[in-house]
Amino acid sequence: MPLHNPVWEVVEPYAVATHLYTVADPTYGRYLLPHHPPTQALLDNPKVHHTFRRVFLKPNSAFKTWEEAYETTEIVYSENVELKEKEIKEGVKRGGRWIFYSVWEMDEPDGGWEAGGKGKDHDLILVHGLSDYGLRYAPHVLHFLKAGFRVIIPDLPSYGRSTGINSYIPSIHLLPAAVHTVLKDVVGWDLAHGRTQKQVFISGASMGGWTCLDYIYKYPPSSDSAKIVSAGDDANGGPEGNKPPRPHVAGAFVLCPMVEASKESTPPKIVQLIGQTVRAIAGALPVVKGVRGNVSDDPRVEADFFADPLCYHGLLRVGTGLSLLDGMIEVQKDAEGIDAPIRLVHGNADRATSYHGTEKLFARLPNKDKQITIYDGYEHVMLKVGIDAADDEKRQRVLADWRSWLIERCK
Repeated sequence: MPLHNPVWEVVEPYAVATHLYTVADPTYGRYLLPHHPPTQALLDNPKVHHTFRRVFLKPNSAFKTWEEAYETTEIVYSENVELKEKEIKEGVKRGGRWIFYSVWEMDEPDGGWEAGGKGKDHDLILVHGLSDYGLRYAPHVLHFLKAGFRVIIPDLPSYGRSTGINSYIPSIHLLPAAVHTVLKDVVGWDLAHGRTQKQVFISGASMGGWTCLDYIYKYPPSSDSAKIVSAGDDANGGPEGNKPPRPHVAGAFVLCPMVEASKESTPPKIVQLIGQTVRAIAGALPVVKGVRGNVSDDPRVEADFFADPLCYHGLLRVGTGLSLLDGMIEVQKDAEGIDAPIRLVHGNADRATSYHGTEKLFARLPNKDKQITIYDGYEHVMLKVGIDAADDEKRQRVLADWRSWLIERCK
């Protein structure tokens, strides 16, 4: 993670807004960082094929209000990229605001497809959590590729190779809007290459799990690819509103969703009150550790996190923390409108998000095809990679559960 002066991170948006300063690299040094070893292993696999893409949105200055800027899904340009330095300069010329994502596919594995290859012609989008970026899922991607799934992995705004001050989320609505923008681009990309719209599954952990839930609630489903691609921005609202249509979601497998914070990770009320006071003028200010230290009792988990330069290693920012709280309030309010086949999984030893909150949410979800499992002894990181087969058993159990649930719903 490139280190920056926190005072400058607070001042910079004002300097940009008044045209006193132009950001030379809107990813703040992240775009060209090296791949973490699990990602490099995927890239080096001769059976696996990838495409790196980025989707451009209008800059915030093009909108009348901040909220319009945060919720836009109107694509102004998209392209394949190779992570070259010249792409940063070209990106700035196009407005300096983009969402990066990767697409992964696999040739038939030696020994044949697993699960009968029933994942073929189906997409699985993986949405990452707080302080991470999309390809933190890299150690688990092969499990789905081997069953035939095409896997789509975005970097949410301010994370990874997408633009924005690292891990600064001034509005929680940036997240589902980014997911919609990526899926909209994928549909358009498929149409341009003569491919039909694939059946879509969506999965995410923690903040990514919240994003999946809100995305299902906020954007109405459609099987009309052309309509999805051509739709522009519209008014706020959930099912009763008039949001742009999304691809039909065949199912959502959601891990340890950010529905309710565990008591171990909830900031004191006085800190929250101070944060509300300074949010509008110093939202990017890093102040508290957040979930740091509460995701796993295995020190290797945090060691790997800090060894990955694309992760955010700093303190939780004021605006980000309060946006997450906003999101937890919203998802509880909107639970009856989150209508899709869904499976929720959570660990009862989670010290970051509360499994009790997940249980309460589950009871209010309307779809008849809904399931929940509370894994005994699991902490917040439910997919911890083990050092040997025995140590990896807990991860393999979740992966097997996850893929089998998806396969059962592949049509």
